[in-house]
Amino acid sequence: MDERFQQLYELLYSPIITPYNLLENAKLDNYDYVNYSKIENGMLVTMKCTIERDLIANFFYFFDDNDCLQMVKMETDEGMETIFDRQSEIEKLKERIQLNNKESFTSIAI
Repeated sequence: MDERFQQLYELLYSPIITPYNLLENAKLDNYDYVNYSKIENGMLVTMKCTIERDLIANFFYFFDDNDCLQMVKMETDEGMETIFDRQSEIEKLKERIQLNNKESFTSIAI
């Protein structure tokens, strides 16, 4: 259970990664670019790279005003996919913690 609380803490308070962490990707051979743009309430980092045998992917990293990662989307020929959403991950983890707590209390009451 402690691991889930640690994960929740990190989702609530840790930046996970910052825009500055992504700058190094621009030096990699499979990346075409890493662009930074100011958006309402934060920053957007867009990257284009080649993954898995010539598959081109565009990544969109959304950061809040505190440089905390909020969402990551990936676009390929097959469409756009959300690969990380902080709020969604927080809610899923809270539900798992609550479910685990209910199961623990039920087993104690029996």
